[in-house]
Amino acid sequence: MKRLFYLISMIILLASCNNSGYKNTPVAHGNPGDIVVVMNNDSWNSEPGDTLRAVFHDYCYGVPMEEHWFDLHQIPKEKFIDQNRLHRNIIFQEINPEVAEASLTIYKDRYAQKQVFVNVVAPNQAEYVKIVSKNRNNLIKLFLDADRDRWVEQLQKHSNKTVSDKLAQKYFISIKIPANYYLEEYRDTFAWVSHDTRSYNMNILVYSWQLSDTSSLDRDYLISMRNLVLKDNIPGERQGSYMTTETVYDYPYYELINHKSQPTAILRGLWKVKGDFMGGPFVSYTKIDKPRNRMLTIEGFVYYPNEEVRDKIRQLEGVLYTTDLIK
Repeated sequence: MKRLFYLISMIILLASCNNSGYKNTPVAHGNPGDIVVVMNNDSWNSEPGDTLRAVFHDYCYGVPMEEHWFDLHQIPKEKFIDQNRLHRNIIFQEINPEVAEASLTIYKDRYAQKQVFVNVVAPNQAEYVKIVSKNRNNLIKLFLDADRDRWVEQLQKHSNKTVSDKLAQKYFISIKIPANYYLEEYRDTFAWVSHDTRSYNMNILVYSWQLSDTSSLDRDYLISMRNLVLKDNIPGERQGSYMTTETVYDYPYYELINHKSQPTAILRGLWKVKGDFMGGPFVSYTKIDKPRNRMLTIEGFVYYPNEEVRDKIRQLEGVLYTTDLIK
């Protein structure tokens, strides 16, 4: 886990509650994207609550509608009992005038398995606001990673081995495909795996192209190659229409990370169909595979018109996160 950095004096501690009774501890419940906030009503309706809303109710990028990073559910301390203690994501406020400085402690599995519990202790409300504000990005990442890791753990137990094995054989990747997905297209340099329902569909693409002198993990280069590949492989319903990347009203967010010990470029943005009225969110992971002289992209995209899609695209990113190149 990335270490948290604080800009005011405080204690830094990562605590884990593993013990011999762990297997008998209940598993945390709750929906992805939800956080229970334990603080009194006065704090919730004043600056401390406003600060948490400024952090977690900011709009996340890469989705077509305005959706918060997380949905907050406040309860006072006297109601933090029974099932409320077992939620997957918890932020607990503790104002104690006797402490000298603010601290933020992260507990894993404090009251339940797979639980992330953040205890924020401060001598007063002003210091509470400071410590939360200064750690905005780290707190968002903490809960995003926790939700993703829970989904990845489920994939390890319940995946479509048949589809995963086919992708491994042809594209030399290991990936955990969800159990209810099927292989729709399976060509030399392009595969399309999907899960369709009456109201929405979720999709995973695997595609590659040959390395050249211009190949890179640069954002604009990856967008241009994405557009070329999708134009050739995903036509729209209308004649001459095809999938492409939205770059006019919303430019894709770019991040370069080290994933599975490999430099990996992430794009999060919106797709659209040129010549038609369809669109939605996508996320892609691209790697340079030098031994096979290729660029490889694994992408997830959702089509769910006029509905919120935040949690669905995050679920697909969890699938992408399981990907690794076969040596």
